Amino acid sequence: MEEQLREELKALREEVETLREWRTQFEAAVKNFATGTKANQAEVTEVVGEVIDRLHAVEAATAAAPSPSAAPGDDHLPWSLRATEDDWRRLSDWLDWLGRHYAPQLHLRIWPCWPLHGGVTEELAALHASWRAATEADADPSREGSDLAYWHQMWLWPTIERIRQHYMFSECEDDHSQDRPGRPTDGAALRKRMTEAEAERRRRENEKYAYYVKTGPDHPAERPSSLWRCAAGSGSGSGGGGDWEYLSLLDWQWHKAAETVVQDPPPEAARHRVTADRAGELQADRQGWVRYWARYADEPAWRAGEPPVSVVRRRRSPERIYDEAYKTWNEWGPTQTVHDFFDARPSNPPHLVEIDAAKAERLLTELHGAKGATEL
Repeated sequence: MEEQLREELKALREEVETLREWRTQFEAAVKNFATGTKANQAEVTEVVGEVIDRLHAVEAATAAAPSPSAAPGDDHLPWSLRATEDDWRRLSDWLDWLGRHYAPQLHLRIWPCWPLHGGVTEELAALHASWRAATEADADPSREGSDLAYWHQMWLWPTIERIRQHYMFSECEDDHSQDRPGRPTDGAALRKRMTEAEAERRRRENEKYAYYVKTGPDHPAERPSSLWRCAAGSGSGSGGGGDWEYLSLLDWQWHKAAETVVQDPPPEAARHRVTADRAGELQADRQGWVRYWARYADEPAWRAGEPPVSVVRRRRSPERIYDEAYKTWNEWGPTQTVHDFFDARPSNPPHLVEIDAAKAERLLTELHGAKGATEL
């Protein structure tokens, strides 16, 4: 029995010793891991810092560089006005190579004066760009030959034939023949067609809706408080705002009532049906929805004949009432003035005198030198 206990005790001691060795190895591994993690963390921190520095440099360079959209229309310039000198030379060299390499028949050749023909230049620049794309794609072994074959069939010869058939270029075999540009668009015809197209667009849009205005004691049908619409045939009921939309006087867009704080249309008794044309007139007349006041320091100043100090206005949109004052830095900004004037609880409220939009515009020009300040 004692012998067995001694053997078990010996085995336990050996196991404890083994566990101690494992603990030592584990502690060393943890220490190495911590050291490596710290080193990696330092390396990551350094890399992140470098990336941030580069990002700041890029942002600074971007801010210093002129905006690509600084010049109006830059996004839509033709190739000939976007091309650099190198672009022109590359196109010229490629066309010279094309003439030597393909040596087409006389009636398919590109005459040397091609740079003097605007439309021809744009066509040839597009042809060159498509050739570059085809040759790059042809470098892929899995597509070898297919893209270049397509380019020859669909781009090269159709483009050259089109140039010779549709431009004055065909007359330049012996000497350059000046382009004879087409006549400019008839401005009156353009305006007439645009007006007709807009009227047709509105007619089709209006066919989908029935229009209503919200009326009341202070808001007759001629000058309602808000404009509403619903799907044609569903607006006569008194249900919720599921299909109802209102014209916001803040962003001048239509919004679904059920998706905003408005939720429901006006009560049926307050709704007055209007024609689509009348709704269009009301929507277009933004100033008709706005009230303007000349703002005086207080009533005594107004009675004393002192000039107003600014202009304020109110838009009573279905989602909220929005009051603005024209600030000294020549911008409209939120104001409490209109509320204080009508509330009459402040001890020294400002004094307001209602004016129309035209008077407000003149007054803002006199006070601030601003023009077009009442535009919405």
